[in-house]
Amino acid sequence: MKSISILLIFGSLIFCQDSTYWFDFKTLKKSIPKTPKVLDKIFEDSQFNMLHNPQVKSYEFMDGFRLQLYDDLSVINANKTFDNYKKKLPDSLYLEFDAPFYKIRYGNFKTKREAELQKQNLMNNGMKDIWIIRSRIKN
Repeated sequence: MKSISILLIFGSLIFCQDSTYWFDFKTLKKSIPKTPKVLDKIFEDSQFNMLHNPQVKSYEFMDGFRLQLYDDLSVINANKTFDNYKKKLPDSLYLEFDAPFYKIRYGNFKTKREAELQKQNLMNNGMKDIWIIRSRIKN
């Protein structure tokens, strides 16, 4: 009797398991986030394509500063805002995901003073809520 009850318990557990593939992946409505997205007028290409191109030389990085222009929980809003900033800013614009926020950062400044000058320039042109962020930048 004991062995029959054990067999029934384990047998029911085996047949009660849900399938791993309980939905069709082709019916997903949400798009795959396009991050990290990097716009850089110097390279004119995304960071992903640069990493997979054997002809691209490697770059050295150093401690520096960037300006954080925007952050949001929504990747859709962040991508729209990133596209708007792309039209306004000349160089080195980055969309980064730092859980749970998507952040738009600008520039590669070696000193905090350079970042402060650019921040003031952008604020004079109507941008607000800009933070100076310590970051790894291209040398």
